[in-house]
Amino acid sequence: MTARFALFLSRIPTPRRYGRIMALLLASLGGAVDVFSHIHYKALVATQTGNFILLIADMSHSSQHAIHLRWLSVIFFSLGYLGGHLLHDLLGQRAHLKHWRIFTLVPFLLVCFVTPLIHRVSEHGVQVGALAFTIGLLIHALADTRIGENPFSLFMTSGNWRKMLSAWYTAGALYTRAIANACSTRRERVVRRRVEARHPSADTSPALSEDEGRRTRRRALMTALDYSLVVGGFVAGVIAMALLDQLVGSISLWFVGCLAAGAFWVGFRAEKNEDAENEAAADSQRLDI
Repeated sequence: MTARFALFLSRIPTPRRYGRIMALLLASLGGAVDVFSHIHYKALVATQTGNFILLIADMSHSSQHAIHLRWLSVIFFSLGYLGGHLLHDLLGQRAHLKHWRIFTLVPFLLVCFVTPLIHRVSEHGVQVGALAFTIGLLIHALADTRIGENPFSLFMTSGNWRKMLSAWYTAGALYTRAIANACSTRRERVVRRRVEARHPSADTSPALSEDEGRRTRRRALMTALDYSLVVGGFVAGVIAMALLDQLVGSISLWFVGCLAAGAFWVGFRAEKNEDAENEAAADSQRLDI
């Protein structure tokens, strides 16, 4: 049983970009950081849709301080996102700075480690602004991050949830059809033999080969599993942060910092490995010429 499972894993296509570990880390820290900010600041630093909802729905019974922090989050998130645009224009075409995207994780993880240390010093405006700004920058820089061949949303799960449901529906439909076809295979074989016996030149091959159909079903299944991993990581980050905050308070933000550090390490190594593979391929082409 273990050998069969290992064989199944070995046949899973290697994801492009940063892979499944990176996706899991980014999804987990996305859920965790908004739980932290909502518990301590009554504002969200990543999901700005939630801030607008809270601003309108709680207008009559929210404190002025909470309203102030939510507007700060919206403003600084927007500035960070625009800063990502600016960095892309300044650094995006420079070959020696091609790893700048993954380095946008560094200011975010530094803010995560520093924020608990000044938690009681200020009125939280600095913390909310710094977190929102670095997240806005990060979301723009890593917007094209994929899991396998599939793009996913950073720090938010609504789109990932919809894609997961659609992927499971597609995979289920394909496997249901395959099972139905398998049940009628024996009868089709008998009919095919009779047709071939009477008309040897007749083309009775199926429109889709078994290998191609198997590959299509496997791709659909892996897409569903990939999106499930992202959604599961987000939920796990939410639960972990809620529990950690009960235990250690504001120090729980270091958990998000550790996730960001892990994502940086995984992503940077993936980019360096990709560079080495590209250089090897270029060298091979030059030798062939």
